[in-house]
Amino acid sequence: MSRHMEYNLRRRNKKAAAFYVSAEWRKVRAFALSLYDSLDMYAYYVQHKIVVADMVHHITEIEEDWTQRLNVENLFPLSNGNHGIISALYKKDEATKRQTQELLRNIIRQHWKGVGGIEKVLTGLD
Repeated sequence: MSRHMEYNLRRRNKKAAAFYVSAEWRKVRAFALSLYDSLDMYAYYVQHKIVVADMVHHITEIEEDWTQRLNVENLFPLSNGNHGIISALYKKDEATKRQTQELLRNIIRQHWKGVGGIEKVLTGLD
């Protein structure tokens, strides 16, 4: 059994587990990765290296705000290793979690600043 399957069975709540295998999540996850060319944004802006993103992190976690689960502006591409770093920062304490969330939002703002912001990019896709 994969570690993801085991996590879903033993640790994650059933609503979240069902969401993470849904077609809607798979579609928005793929879109988010393509939007950033599968670049781990944390590696690029914080660690100053190029790393392939193989997962998408919810800045505001779905347990915290279910309505943000499919919001592309709430999604942040990461490698598995950096997802572990971000998860550890989220778990450290509430202040560190909030600071990390703000860092991730600032990285997104910085990344899209030259083209008028992510909102402009997303509305240009309609």
